[in-house]
Amino acid sequence: MTDVTGLCNSALAKIGAARITSLEEGSRNANLCATLYERCRDDLLRAHSWNFATARAKLAKKSESPAFGYAAAFALPADWIRSVGAYDNEAGLGSLEFKIEGEDLVTDAEEVYLRYVRRVEDVTFMPADFREALAALLARELAVPIAQSNTLEEKLEARFRTRLRRARTTDGLEDRADPLPLGAWAGVR
Repeated sequence: MTDVTGLCNSALAKIGAARITSLEEGSRNANLCATLYERCRDDLLRAHSWNFATARAKLAKKSESPAFGYAAAFALPADWIRSVGAYDNEAGLGSLEFKIEGEDLVTDAEEVYLRYVRRVEDVTFMPADFREALAALLARELAVPIAQSNTLEEKLEARFRTRLRRARTTDGLEDRADPLPLGAWAGVR
């Protein structure tokens, strides 16, 4: 499962379907995998702040400001899936009030440093338990169109939830929690 085709074949095996040699081979299974793979990958990336997919960037300020409500708009990175945190300093301290609107982050800050989940396209950069969760999600999505089975889809939903929990747990164990900001009581002391 070190490439997209291998990951798709893992999903197809879970539903008892025929293997594929590539996403471009033209078979029904390959076409369905090609249609569903990127959506499933991005959905799973969006579901958690995965360590392997977290990135940092200083955003570029756009020349045109929002029409109202905020003073500035910043372009999101091209590989942005979802935001983890935004800061007005490169130390990443405090938090910044912002909103995501279309392909922009809008805020009142002059500079924005963003922690975000990025799109990871190379399967070899994904941890094994993430790949297993992705294969289970893809299998669930393929169950009805290929195997014509709602019962199988329900069973695969349970398998996906188990794989997702395992992947999130492992991911959480590999990360140190971000320190919480000091409360008002600490400043008084």
